[in-house]
Amino acid sequence: MKTNLTIKPNVAVSAFYLFFIVHTIQTGAGIMGVPRILYLEAGHDAWISVLIAGLYLHFIGWIMISILREYESADILGIQCDLYGKFIGISIGVIFLIYQFFILLSVIKNYVEVVQVFIFPSMPIWLMSLFLLFLMIYCVLGGFRVVVGTSFIFFFMTIWLALTIYKPITYMDWDNFLPLAQSSPLEILKGAQKTAYTVLGMEIILFVYPYIKNKDKVSLPIHLALGLTTFLILLVTVVSIGYFSPDHLEQTVWATLALFKIISFPIIERFDFIAVALWMMVVIPNIVLLCWMLLHTLNRMFNAPKKKSLYVISVLIFLASTLIEYRVDINTLTDYTSKLGFWLVFVYPLLVFVSLKIRKLWRKRRGTV
Repeated sequence: MKTNLTIKPNVAVSAFYLFFIVHTIQTGAGIMGVPRILYLEAGHDAWISVLIAGLYLHFIGWIMISILREYESADILGIQCDLYGKFIGISIGVIFLIYQFFILLSVIKNYVEVVQVFIFPSMPIWLMSLFLLFLMIYCVLGGFRVVVGTSFIFFFMTIWLALTIYKPITYMDWDNFLPLAQSSPLEILKGAQKTAYTVLGMEIILFVYPYIKNKDKVSLPIHLALGLTTFLILLVTVVSIGYFSPDHLEQTVWATLALFKIISFPIIERFDFIAVALWMMVVIPNIVLLCWMLLHTLNRMFNAPKKKSLYVISVLIFLASTLIEYRVDINTLTDYTSKLGFWLVFVYPLLVFVSLKIRKLWRKRRGTV
């Protein structure tokens, strides 16, 4: 496996698009239910957990950028093989494959379940899964630029949904946040850790870097994307804590979507139905980017043809989605994916960064002898 990749100019994109890539892959299925998850851990101090998680996101983003800048045009797959050897590098790559497959499956399953609960209770699971997979295949077959274009277009088509939160804000009870700092530091840190599933996907930085033309300008769009993601999670968490009663929030699985229930317009009585339908445009960039990352990993490690791999992965995802039916199974899938993703995305880059620094120091000392 080559460490550095040579990407054709007509395939590469400007660093500007990293903002849309990173933000849209993070904002999707996780943000629908994150307020409840955080509240169960940190109580009404969950907003502090979000701020801590946001700071750590920027730190990990800086670590990832620092790792990539040690090479000319490499991704994490080439870097770990160069750093730890082919056997260990491929082994870690297989773990990445497993993680990418299951996070893709969990995003699809979580959204399909939301559609069933909110809009079509009697709709077959396989039908909605098949529809999402067809859209995924159509976008990914267009190549990397179409994948990036999907995240760009759907960002502008959905970001306005954040403005509709104004109505629940007017009904917030600010006493729900008192007394401040009631949760212990450990509970707040556990809450910060629970945001992991919501913000997973930022590891795409480690895979997409070779496809960026002006690599010296990647920092700003990445940190802006991470900042916007943190702001949106903080917004829905604060509004949910203030709007719902404590008991109600603990029992509301998709608190973010439930906020849309009180929004109505003269010609639209149930805006929550519209919001759930529109949320598909939030989820599509998720699954498209995750699928591209999975195909890229397969191609880099085993030289697997991307087109054939796409069809095989789609069939496997479809079969797995039909076998997982109940909420408890979806929760189990999400929890295990979140735990694996936490170690791969928020811990493993630190190990790679330290390893690179140690090797650089060792080579420097060896060169002076």
